[in-house]
Amino acid sequence: MQKHSVFEMISESQHIAVVTGAGISTNAGILDFRSPGGLYSTAVQRYGLPYPEAIFDLGYFLENPEPFFKLSAEMLLKDIQPTRCHWFLAGLEETGKHIQIVTQNIDMLHEKAGSSEVIECHGSYRSGHCLNCRNDYTFPDFSESLLEGRIPRCRCGGIIKPDVVFFGENLPEEFLKVYHTPPKADLVLVMGTSLTVQPVAGFAVNIAESTRSILINRDATEYSSIFDSIYSGDLDEFAAEGEALLL
Repeated sequence: MQKHSVFEMISESQHIAVVTGAGISTNAGILDFRSPGGLYSTAVQRYGLPYPEAIFDLGYFLENPEPFFKLSAEMLLKDIQPTRCHWFLAGLEETGKHIQIVTQNIDMLHEKAGSSEVIECHGSYRSGHCLNCRNDYTFPDFSESLLEGRIPRCRCGGIIKPDVVFFGENLPEEFLKVYHTPPKADLVLVMGTSLTVQPVAGFAVNIAESTRSILINRDATEYSSIFDSIYSGDLDEFAAEGEALLL
């Protein structure tokens, strides 16, 4: 299919399920994890880790939480703003389309752009809890410590861990519900993900196999052949082309 048919499919659809990955946020200055030059390729040296994934490993975090909070401070101090693609998805919702987003990202940029139905399948900084007394916190409760580079502490003295899902932790119940009961949609957009991280990759592929589907990504993936249409390139360039749909 030609590029214009991608936008025709979006224009014709009213109930759109969207699955997003790190590629939608790289233009905001956030590194993805697995590409050359991404977070994992620099994490060992940058944060003094024994292996790249340790920064999101619960066992390692309990022994040494400082690298994760250093990364968090660097990410949040950038005062990151939504990309053109985030705004495009929010704009589609404003036209009256029902847009349900499942994102692998922890940066909260979909909500910042104004999207109202967002499931953060790997959690986010929106909330946190004390690892000692289990008291719940919201981001404003511990953001000052994060931004100052300090480990946030509960009144009991325990560490406040943001509800970002680490290796060794369960995925949010909200995502598990939609995983087992996928949303009813007449189109699925898979955006900015190589579809290598499970179970989100499986969730996206399962929907794409039974629903009209579009893959919007810089590079091809091993699942590219199952999609009805593909847009290969920069996601913000895709959004710029699609903005005519918002008029």
